[in-house]
Amino acid sequence: MQVARRHPRVLAGVVAAAVVLAGVPAVAYLVVPQLVRSTLVEDLPTAKPSPTDAPATSGAPRAETPETLLQGKLVKITVADYGSGTIRIVRVGADRFVRFEDVDIAGAPDMYVYLSDQSDGKPGSFTDLGKLKATNGSFNYAIPASVDLGRVRSLVVWCRQFNVTVTYAALGAV
Repeated sequence: MQVARRHPRVLAGVVAAAVVLAGVPAVAYLVVPQLVRSTLVEDLPTAKPSPTDAPATSGAPRAETPETLLQGKLVKITVADYGSGTIRIVRVGADRFVRFEDVDIAGAPDMYVYLSDQSDGKPGSFTDLGKLKATNGSFNYAIPASVDLGRVRSLVVWCRQFNVTVTYAALGAV
């Protein structure tokens, strides 16, 4: 206590530095993500007709209709960690995609998209589909052929920097 009486400015400086350092994670987690928002609108990929497909009545090969295999809604976890919109797993021809439709996802740094074997928002055993393309809009991710959709229970948007789930969608049959 004698140091504080003899050097009040030093004590005030130490206290101010501690307050600033304590506030940095809060600013990084709550304020900066609001500046890291982006929008992307992509069409759902279409199947490329094979040369053996019978032509449609117009004479052109017909495109296959996308089939929804699994579907879910993004959820709000906390004020800072949230999402809304629909997630679909679709098959287009022989290819499979994750389709984000009309989503609004909280901004955060270093976000990735995982297909998880858990339904509680935790990554569990997962397949990494890559960085989140945007926080808003409609966009797609190709699903590797090696992924067994029978084991997929959810889609998780994970922030690697803070080691936290930003949002997730439990996936079920349509």
